[in-house]
Amino acid sequence: MVKTLKDVAQVAGVSSATVSLVLNGHAHGRVSADLVERVEKAAQKLNYRPNLVARSLRTQESKTIGIISNDVATSPFAGAMLSGAQEVAWRNGWFLLLVNTNGDRVIEKAATRSLIQRNVDGVIYAAMFHQEIETPEYLNNQQVVLLDCIDSEKKLDSVVPDDYQGAVNAVEYLISQGHTKIAHISFDPTSIASQKRKRAYRDVLTKFGIEFREDYLIGDRDAIAQEGYLLTKKLLELDDRPTAIFTGNDRMAMGAYAAINESGLLIPSDISVIGFDNQTYLADALMPALTTIQLPHLEMGAWAVTRLLEVIDSQNSEPLKRMGQVIACPLVVRDSVAPPRK
Repeated sequence: MVKTLKDVAQVAGVSSATVSLVLNGHAHGRVSADLVERVEKAAQKLNYRPNLVARSLRTQESKTIGIISNDVATSPFAGAMLSGAQEVAWRNGWFLLLVNTNGDRVIEKAATRSLIQRNVDGVIYAAMFHQEIETPEYLNNQQVVLLDCIDSEKKLDSVVPDDYQGAVNAVEYLISQGHTKIAHISFDPTSIASQKRKRAYRDVLTKFGIEFREDYLIGDRDAIAQEGYLLTKKLLELDDRPTAIFTGNDRMAMGAYAAINESGLLIPSDISVIGFDNQTYLADALMPALTTIQLPHLEMGAWAVTRLLEVIDSQNSEPLKRMGQVIACPLVVRDSVAPPRK
């Protein structure tokens, strides 16, 4: 039989109000040390567990954060993102409830209402990749932080990766190794990530006085290995082929590897490849291991929860005053880049 607060009070020989003060951490200066010890021993003896649902109805605080994901829970980056969020939540005594909607607005709306009915204190709305969204109306009047996306009306706080600077890091590294014939395989031109990486590629070439070549910038479809393979084959067919390829992501780099190996060329002695994402179980598993740019999913997950907790409970949360955040994407050097052949 489930023990109640009244049962603890009866065993300890005190009032229910005293038990409530002790077990909710409000005994200091209000309850004697002797009574605190008696209540704690009684609760331990009865294996008492508080009714969190009843407590949330009474205090209007559930110590729970809802995460609504359009597809992030099934993406290869979910583990790091959720790990960062969970670590901060747990350290501060909060719990996470995750709902993955697979981009279905009907499911998303129902899930949001369900989380609100369960009295969650705030919501993190997470996207699979850096993108702009229209904030769902059913998130109005809720405490919300966006993760890996921004809202078109710029009303909500958000955290996203610095795709532009990450791409700058990639191209500048290739140049530092002596490359001037650098191609870029891009993807969906409507993607914010794609736009920023492409712009960075061109800006760095201009910065270093390297001629931009239209035939070295290709790709406007899906960011998948098959596209990387087909587009790399086109680059290798050029009379003056590039000595290095910067791919839009690691999956496209995997396709590039296949095309290069099929052509009889070697990575990195004949042609260098650098990716973007540092995708787990892919970038470090390729042969040779892929030099790439790290997407900061762990840090973004942690920042989103930290920011939301500050909004919910500014007096007892970790300080974080900045509105909005862009998190750095560092270079991860492995074995797929080398100076070009003389």
